[in-house]
Amino acid sequence: MTTATPDLHLCIATGQNLANLIPALQCDAREVWILETPAMQHSARHLADALKARKIAVKRIPFADQDVTTLQAQAAGVAEKLDGRAVTINLSGGTKLMTLALTGTLAEHLATGTASCQPHLLYTDTQQHRLDWLRPTPRSEPMLDVLKLNDVLLTQGYRRHDGSGGAEAAHWHRQAETRSQLTRFMGDNAKRLGRFFGTLNAIAHRALNQPNGPWRPEQHLDFPAGGAAADLLRQAATAGILSWNEQTELVLNNPEAAEYLGGGWVEEYAGLKISGMRPADWAPRLKIESVVGHASNELDAAVVHGNRLLLVECKAAMVRDNNVADWIYKASQLAHSVGGQLARPLLLSARQISNEARQRGRDYGVDILSAEELSTLPQYLAGWMRA
Repeated sequence: MTTATPDLHLCIATGQNLANLIPALQCDAREVWILETPAMQHSARHLADALKARKIAVKRIPFADQDVTTLQAQAAGVAEKLDGRAVTINLSGGTKLMTLALTGTLAEHLATGTASCQPHLLYTDTQQHRLDWLRPTPRSEPMLDVLKLNDVLLTQGYRRHDGSGGAEAAHWHRQAETRSQLTRFMGDNAKRLGRFFGTLNAIAHRALNQPNGPWRPEQHLDFPAGGAAADLLRQAATAGILSWNEQTELVLNNPEAAEYLGGGWVEEYAGLKISGMRPADWAPRLKIESVVGHASNELDAAVVHGNRLLLVECKAAMVRDNNVADWIYKASQLAHSVGGQLARPLLLSARQISNEARQRGRDYGVDILSAEELSTLPQYLAGWMRA
């Protein structure tokens, strides 16, 4: 259980602001003062947005850091603003010189007050998942699971785009549930169905006939389907995806069905497995945009557990090493931009990925599950959630 600490927090805006947000939530802060250097103004704004979304009062304080004399003067000025109030000082952000200024000037100044107003000094160890208290009594406590997906997005400078995650997500969940048996069959039998996935991709592409149409629901197989492929088509017919004459002719029921067969099923497979693991928070097909610059992205699935983000990228297209290199690079960059340094990207591919591409994934810190490995997704998720 968290020991009672001052509900006013003082922190330094940093590029890894989850280390500031987590203790504020865990310790039930009512107000947070954010010291922002000129280089960290955007970062301070993002942290303030996340705190305000949690109904925590925020004060942003400009904090010049050009030299030690200025830092000491700034710290003394903050002490005057506090005017004897008890405060929790989070030392996780900023440079070493800024930390020394806060401990050597601000904390020492506050320590001259009454016992009830002694500063509490805190360091957030995100690697070890604990809060380390330096004052008034040295101690450590486990980091609680306090973050939701929206906390991570806002802190990192992102927000949901056009209400993404509301009615749209509810529709996605309903659709995924209606064809969950088919989806699980496809993912659990990916090794046997690998080549037929290419056929489905081609059929979906021809039916959608994008970008200008027209919609072409009637499609033909080159050869009659048999074995696992025939089982898939029969289950797809039962699920209302298509009709099939047990030979080479089939009719897709609507464009959404084509998108599902063309690769959307991988996203739904991931979603079914993620939902079954009951993480702290997650969302499928999440559209986000950056607060600064308004760049938009769509995340196939984003999972938050243990105050960490798992970003899942789903692919069913034919695998070529240059395509995979792009997938890996994008997943790595986006995961750490959206989730910070503890974020983990996961690439799911219905088609087999080469050893060379897997090595590239390891180089970029991207985990890969492909083809028959899709069925091991629950075990992967369990390991990630325990980490």
